[in-house]
Amino acid sequence: MMSARTIGQLSECIAVLTKKLEEEMKGNNIKSPTLGDDNESFVDLSSVDQKAAMELAGLAGELQHLALGPRQSIGMMALSVHDASTLGVVAVFDIPRLVPLQGSATFAELSTKCGMDQDRLTRILRYAMINHVFREEPAGHVRHTAFSAHMAQNPHFCDFLRTIAMVFNPANTFLPIAIDRYPQTQSIHQAAHGLARQTDKTFYGWLHDNPGLRDNFDKGMEGISRGGQRMQDTDLKAYPWDSLPEGAVVVDMGGSGGHFARDLAETHVSFSVIVQDLPLVIQSVVKQDSFMQATNVTYQEHDLFNEQPVKDADVYFMRHVFHNHPDEECVKILKALLPALKAGARILISEYMVPPAEELENSMGTKAMRQMDLMTMALFNAKERTKAEMVDLFQRASPRLSFQGTHQIPEDPGSCIFEAVYRL
Repeated sequence: MMSARTIGQLSECIAVLTKKLEEEMKGNNIKSPTLGDDNESFVDLSSVDQKAAMELAGLAGELQHLALGPRQSIGMMALSVHDASTLGVVAVFDIPRLVPLQGSATFAELSTKCGMDQDRLTRILRYAMINHVFREEPAGHVRHTAFSAHMAQNPHFCDFLRTIAMVFNPANTFLPIAIDRYPQTQSIHQAAHGLARQTDKTFYGWLHDNPGLRDNFDKGMEGISRGGQRMQDTDLKAYPWDSLPEGAVVVDMGGSGGHFARDLAETHVSFSVIVQDLPLVIQSVVKQDSFMQATNVTYQEHDLFNEQPVKDADVYFMRHVFHNHPDEECVKILKALLPALKAGARILISEYMVPPAEELENSMGTKAMRQMDLMTMALFNAKERTKAEMVDLFQRASPRLSFQGTHQIPEDPGSCIFEAVYRL
């Protein structure tokens, strides 16, 4: 339960946490971050107490709400869509790369380079500057802050931001309209995505017909796997892969380009790893020589809702598949697996895990999790799930799917591998 704290009490809590983090940074020879004009001004704080850092950020946000009051705070929340829209324009037009890391560029110069008219570009950038993405100094000149420099120096992160702007956010903005029209639905065909794109097709069906946005989506997903919103090696570290026998067969269902499969095959060379996805995805992958170099990784066309063609594998692994589907479809995916399972076969579902309501804090971490949950609602009428909800899916698919528990690592506490074993 959120406590009712005064402005003075909040400021005292902020001072205590700030001192704690500063002492920890000093002890680890980490300089205190600033919003300076280069990427090095904002140092990597992953080695400090992340819980304390997130708590500090949450307290600062709470203090802001108290300082502004209900009317102004809620009004600003209602218009915060422009935080996302301006950031999206910055990423889509690759503005960070057009501003020199040392020095500046004028609005006129940036307009010429990116092809956007100067008036709109200036207004968009001046809004982004409120969120510390760029700064104007002197008047008419755009310089980097640590945030914009990070974007300039991390192209995969910008791919991720472009995907949010061009692929995801249209559905997010239509969520109120979709719920108003379909207040009781859990159908994937009545998600906000369909209204936003004026289509009867599901998100992936629509993406199939739009190759430009599909390419944007693929790059964005690679951006996530390379350090966007989830640690790249979480699934490798979280599960005891060494507990599998020599020569184990692992099926990476819905494995897309096989990024995880190749990492697993590299660390466990005796494994045979099979990547499955829809025909268009697999056909695209096999054309790329760099994806085909691992001799113990193969690619196979397969629809998750059809009977699993690989029989008697040791592991059937799905990463970020279930949060793209409503409950009924997740159960169908599991049931399609059953004819292929041998006794002791492991089903591993890698997803974000929602803590029980009584354990949730009013924190920035909780907000990030809720944002992901609502995005799956907008795109698929799906959800991020609690442990109890995941156990229920296994039980609904078959009483022979025995839930074994969860696997996590401290560095990525929101992510989780749910494990079930098939019992005869």
